[in-house]
Amino acid sequence: MLTVIFVWAGWTDAPLSQRGKAQAEALGAYFSQTLFTKIYASPLKRAATTAAFVLAAQPVPQPPHDFTIESVKEKNLGVAEGKPWYFPDDKISKSLSQYMSEGKYPIPRPGEHFTDGESDEDFAARATRAVEDIIMPHVHSAVRAGRAEHIALVSHGLCIGALICALLKRDSSNVAPTPWARVVVKMQDIADGTPIDLTDEYTHPLIVTVMDFGRTDHLIKLKPNAGGTGKIAYDPKQRDIRAFFSGTAMTTATEHCESDARDGINGE
Repeated sequence: MLTVIFVWAGWTDAPLSQRGKAQAEALGAYFSQTLFTKIYASPLKRAATTAAFVLAAQPVPQPPHDFTIESVKEKNLGVAEGKPWYFPDDKISKSLSQYMSEGKYPIPRPGEHFTDGESDEDFAARATRAVEDIIMPHVHSAVRAGRAEHIALVSHGLCIGALICALLKRDSSNVAPTPWARVVVKMQDIADGTPIDLTDEYTHPLIVTVMDFGRTDHLIKLKPNAGGTGKIAYDPKQRDIRAFFSGTAMTTATEHCESDARDGINGE
């Protein structure tokens, strides 16, 4: 009988298993026709080995690479490194520190982190630096040259999520006031339509699926207001309100933001 024990592995530098190597080789083959400008990777063995397979599958001349990027290492899990996962009773409310005092290491709740490990804030700040130092120079280079650039950034599960969050914070379309998103949130391993008894403190793992993002099709039939909006004078250049709300034609009107909110409340 095979017994599988899941352990926490953040900065723990474990090599890829044989299956992991087979998956990395398949990844390299999948991207073999994508000509990367540069390939980056975390220095942890499991990421650097994966990146090596991706590099090996690239046509000659192969792109430059750097597999020593400290800022894209996995989250530092402190005292939990190498310890078995603990699956707590979700109906029992205990803090992470209480669990650790018992030698148990469950998934930390938001705002909690393992002793000697990275906090959520420190981890997010590291991801932001990685975006600035690694990704943005390629964005600038591509724009200056008027061509696309493709980079491979081989990291780890939690870090990839943090990097995507850091990128989304730079997305100017996210500040538009009316686009909508549809997100489906389910509890893992619980069948749809099956009622269960749970408390408000229930912390069962979730499955979150983004179905739509930045949608503005509800504005298709909406026309510009000929009299202007609130106290902002009518602008004849306002030909398509959908363009503004989708972030493709941002208008500089920061001085009106506060009065706009009041205008809507006062009905002016």
